[in-house]
Amino acid sequence: MGDKCYDLNPSCMARTEGEGKRPCPAYEGKIGCYELDWKPMYEHLSGEQKEQMVHWMKTNCPKCPAYPIHRVIIDAKIAAM
Repeated sequence: MGDKCYDLNPSCMARTEGEGKRPCPAYEGKIGCYELDWKPMYEHLSGEQKEQMVHWMKTNCPKCPAYPIHRVIIDAKIAAM
């Protein structure tokens, strides 16, 4: 097992089957979320949508087993939004 978020997180939305499955550029590219350039994901969003995305990340990223390993990088990416 690697240190990728989708390997470490049994609740990964990209690996979920059925209605809970969500697209994830990191999973699709086989890189960790901390390696992904997040800017293309949020630069086209409205201010309200961006706030919702930041709120979701601040709530859910710390729950992921990959977060403690890559906390500094993930926190910087969230702060840059």
